[in-house]
Amino acid sequence: MFKVYLNGRIEPIAEAMVPAGDAGLLLGAGLFETLRAYERFVFRLDDHLDRLLASAEALEIPVAESRDEIARALEAVIRENALEDARCRITITRGPLPSEHLAGPPRPTCLVTAGEMTPYDDELYAGGMTVTVSEARVNRNDPTCRHKTTAYLPNLLALRDAHAKGAQEALRFNGPGRLAEGCISNVFVVRGGRLVTPPVEEGCLPGIARKVVLELAEAAGIEAAEEPVEGADVLKADEMFLTNTIMEVMPVCRIERHPLPGGDRPGEITRRLMDLYKRQVEKERAAAE
Repeated sequence: MFKVYLNGRIEPIAEAMVPAGDAGLLLGAGLFETLRAYERFVFRLDDHLDRLLASAEALEIPVAESRDEIARALEAVIRENALEDARCRITITRGPLPSEHLAGPPRPTCLVTAGEMTPYDDELYAGGMTVTVSEARVNRNDPTCRHKTTAYLPNLLALRDAHAKGAQEALRFNGPGRLAEGCISNVFVVRGGRLVTPPVEEGCLPGIARKVVLELAEAAGIEAAEEPVEGADVLKADEMFLTNTIMEVMPVCRIERHPLPGGDRPGEITRRLMDLYKRQVEKERAAAE
């Protein structure tokens, strides 16, 4: 039976119970990280834990486990579920709301899961995704902005609308009309051989795959910058791609009905970074053996 880690114990998922008064369930007061394991090697685990714990501190969400305990729990659920390539998740919530029914202070909830990795279709990497433009704006002044919280419904609703229009992702803009991010991804554009992604101040999540791509671009001598991208400039992009931990580097070839210059073939810089990303995963996996 599928097993998970919950508050210090590895147990079958059917027996893993979160209190009905949990603040994550009732109020969305929680954080999560999605991670990818390659042959049981969790890529950029330290970066994910850094982001998770930094967000927990910023939003005053207590964490009972140490980072080492969380790392060991992740290793354990991958092993207990006999997984090699896995899609993993760490979820932290504030735990039960204070109540006279509780004996002592409430304990924060820590849930760690791992399941079979289902990759995106090869056709999308070869021909690129179609993206739409979401009408839902990112609020840069939202205190939860730039943190990966469990209050994820706005992203999922925008993604649902994109799917209904035959697209795989939606671009989200902020109040001033500048590019922020995708529903489940960070966004990069290429113009004139120069790579640009919005800075986190524009309202995007500081993605781990985003960080890796910026590192790879610098090492490869590709001019790259974090700077605002005006809405009008998005359609002028020579290339566009998306990043997240699961999709890695995903080319975009169409913005709604507008094809990018490469048509159904990813651009040169996109293809180069797709390859460099895979090589980096393998390099770090081999080094960890």
